[in-house]
Amino acid sequence: MIIKENNNPVPTEKFGKAGYEAERKVAYYLKMAFGDNPSLLILNDLRLEFEDGVTAQMDHLVIHQHGLIIVESKSVAGKLQVQDDGQWVRWYSQKSGKDISKGMENPIKQAKRQGQTLKKVLSSSASNDSTRKAIEAFPVDVLVTFSTSNGGIFLAKNKQLYPEVCPADAIDDFINKILADSAKNANNQGFNLSETNRSKLAEHLVKIHKSYQAPTEPYPKPAAADTPVKAEQKNSEYIVAKKTKPANIIGAIAAAISRTLSTPESKFKHACRKCESDKLEASSGKFGYYFKCLDCNENTAIKTSCQNCKSLFKIRKDKKQFFAECSTCKTSEIFHINP
Repeated sequence: MIIKENNNPVPTEKFGKAGYEAERKVAYYLKMAFGDNPSLLILNDLRLEFEDGVTAQMDHLVIHQHGLIIVESKSVAGKLQVQDDGQWVRWYSQKSGKDISKGMENPIKQAKRQGQTLKKVLSSSASNDSTRKAIEAFPVDVLVTFSTSNGGIFLAKNKQLYPEVCPADAIDDFINKILADSAKNANNQGFNLSETNRSKLAEHLVKIHKSYQAPTEPYPKPAAADTPVKAEQKNSEYIVAKKTKPANIIGAIAAAISRTLSTPESKFKHACRKCESDKLEASSGKFGYYFKCLDCNENTAIKTSCQNCKSLFKIRKDKKQFFAECSTCKTSEIFHINP
């Protein structure tokens, strides 16, 4: 089932346009193979940002019962090669007939870093250690596709060392193999993402997606969903017609994710040492964390202990939320939420 389409405007720059078309191809193949499969949830063009500025932009993300699959689409009009020294290069054919090469980032490592950032972003939304551990346990596979329709080929001395690389039009075969292997190893890994949790995860990712910010030079606006496809566009095999999603399914997903990710409340009670007001804002200074009273501006040091072992809590900040963590008892609880 397709949960998110790629709605970015078409780039005008040559290589940007080629990359966009490569993503459209893979989106088409994914939709044709899995668009009617409710057990697989597919998000195209997912862009996530972490609070420290780290960004992960995934061309395609597949959520399945036993984990996640990140698909990185590469536009290759000539040869994609891994040289003997491990460097990845693209080869381009010139009008003169001479081929030239250009180095590129290792796309497999690139996709794996996206998976790490994805887990980091999800962990930042978790309210407790058990949820963070579950997120860290997500098995994440990666695939790197290249198109053969325009003459692209993959060259490596030992292709078996790169099982993640596949032709774009064979993406369904590679995904089905990952699904089969994951199901076979599920008992050993002990990881199972229920249908409800898959829906919650997909809806949450759509919610926190950060749209691509176009340059100052405007691109042509994409056609509206109900705009008829132009005659010349119909010749493209990549044009994917949008299907209206049943309102009851989307409503159920939205309601489930809303309940799951609602802001938790803290069981801790705090008061200003001077006026005893509970209108406090947590902050950090030279000597550690403290509360600033929003009524009288008095500062109150935060020094509190674990009720079980009496050890001092370590305070951890996550955006507006502050967690009290005990290294002895291995616990983490919401301590305070700034207004």
